[in-house]
Amino acid sequence: MGRRTDPLRFGLIGVGRGARQLLAALTSGAHGRLVAAVDLAVETRESVARQYGVRTYASPTELLDDPEVEAVWVATPNQLHAEHAIAAMERGKHVIVSKPMAISLDETRAMIAVARRNGVLLLAGHTQSMAPSIRKMAEIVQSGELGRLGMLHTSHFTDWMYRPRQPAELDVALGGGPVFRQASHQVDIARSIAGSPVRSVRASVVQLDASRGAPGAYTAYLEFANGVPATVVYSGYGHFSMDNLLQRSSAGGSNSLGLFGFTLVTCELGDIRESANGLLVYDRDGCREIALPNEARGAAELHELYNAVRHAEALVHDGAWGQATLEVCLAINESARTRSEVHLPDGGPF
Repeated sequence: MGRRTDPLRFGLIGVGRGARQLLAALTSGAHGRLVAAVDLAVETRESVARQYGVRTYASPTELLDDPEVEAVWVATPNQLHAEHAIAAMERGKHVIVSKPMAISLDETRAMIAVARRNGVLLLAGHTQSMAPSIRKMAEIVQSGELGRLGMLHTSHFTDWMYRPRQPAELDVALGGGPVFRQASHQVDIARSIAGSPVRSVRASVVQLDASRGAPGAYTAYLEFANGVPATVVYSGYGHFSMDNLLQRSSAGGSNSLGLFGFTLVTCELGDIRESANGLLVYDRDGCREIALPNEARGAAELHELYNAVRHAEALVHDGAWGQATLEVCLAINESARTRSEVHLPDGGPF
């Protein structure tokens, strides 16, 4: 029998703002085909059914009982990720779960155990580390083309705190606030490029507007097991937008990936940063640009799960990967609370 080439048949649980960014990849790509979706809002279900011609349900249980669905993308609020992912895996569905994977390490451990027990795959995705530019940056660094990696920096400034928000999105106890929602992107970027487990975290969080609940900014210093240091900086208070500095439209749309703020990688023989078209590499010969194709958000995750399910390739961004990223995010909060360095003896897979 030949290799299967048919796309994975997906159900989407939750069609909120973030999940809508995934619809292009789920409805037009070669690796996943949306067949069903769940949302509590009647108008959202009607819109998705009308626009994409898929079945819609009012509850995850209904979707998970649909025999055509073989994989699920969980894009519900953070505090529900574990519940919905576990329910899907208990019914034999493969799962992609949006960042953060969950809001506690107990939840991530339970998710990994359920995946293993049911013989299904769990992928932690929907982060900017999956952008073509970050993947290429990591490839260059790990190839040794520019010599030894010295250090890396990633920072972003947005108006995240003042966009329309549900209460849970600003409640740290429910996985709200920038440390859960935005550091997941930046930690994944740093981990992907460094190619090494995080050994320790020293961080501060900044609360400039108590009326918005969660602290809206943070600065973190990560040290990797290979000795590489990384600085991670974020503010969601909106006084300055990184889009202005990067000459990127903030209305980039669902197909716009990369340029999650400014990422600069320093290597022995050169530096790398993202550009509007891909990457800029600075070395002793000057500056050169590497153009990269655009890609629908979620396409890389669909491709990775597809290859794992259809062709038995190993997942990179599996449950252990997602757990390691969450561990760093939790360490940012813990370090800020205790004003001390937090050591991560395991640090996660590579």
